[in-house]
Amino acid sequence: MRVFLIFLFCLHGALAQNLVAVIPLDNSMKETSGLEFFNGHFLTHNDSGGEAALYEFDSKGRLIAIHSVTNAKNKDWEDIAQDQDFMYIGDHGNNYASREGLKIYKTKWNGSSFKSIGKIRIRYGQQKNFNKRGMNAFDAEGLTVAGEKLLLFSKNRNTKNTEVYTISKEPGEYVIYPKSSVAVDALITGADFDPKTQVLGLVGYGFDGTQFIFRVQNFDPEKLNFEAIESAEIPHKGAQIEAIKVIDAQHFWITSEKTKTFGQAELIQLEWK
Repeated sequence: MRVFLIFLFCLHGALAQNLVAVIPLDNSMKETSGLEFFNGHFLTHNDSGGEAALYEFDSKGRLIAIHSVTNAKNKDWEDIAQDQDFMYIGDHGNNYASREGLKIYKTKWNGSSFKSIGKIRIRYGQQKNFNKRGMNAFDAEGLTVAGEKLLLFSKNRNTKNTEVYTISKEPGEYVIYPKSSVAVDALITGADFDPKTQVLGLVGYGFDGTQFIFRVQNFDPEKLNFEAIESAEIPHKGAQIEAIKVIDAQHFWITSEKTKTFGQAELIQLEWK
């Protein structure tokens, strides 16, 4: 496993960001926890215990349709990713490191709903017990497609690093081990890789509630070249950023759950300046 000891604590907030637009989302999406493009619109899903469904909405935050995901259950959905043929839904939330049966649903759009055609079951090879505990290294929220594999980013509360796991797209059972560990000094909540621009985007937060965005330009999924990772603070106090979609190296869509500060979930367009 490669360890990238990058001194991001010196870089957090070093680059100014511009919130181009902050758009309230329909209340049906109050726990938005993933973001993808679909039919010229967006797709999201709710967090733990929500309906097994994907919510289609437009750039003004208006709900277009609710698409059921058949043969699936929303135990703790954390992120969504897609390739040319399939949509992958990450049911791998594990806040207290006590959950077994972590999985990623591989789904296919059939014109009226998303049908799960198989489960990619995962287990952490380094996890030796499942005792309930808040401070742990076996939670993960960020999921993205990168070529012929999936990348999963951990939410390590012990170190505030993110461990990077590579996972097959094919249904089956897998014991996974980290390929890299990146010292982001934050808890990663969302991920997206855009193969056209070769930009990897991540979002996360610190224990004090500060929200961050990360990017790696010219990212190579084979080399996992995190040496050039950049970080900046998102200037939106009180938000809880849970998902990211890369437009290009300077522009991103992100979403925030409904919080005490903001009465609705939000779609945010962010410019990296």
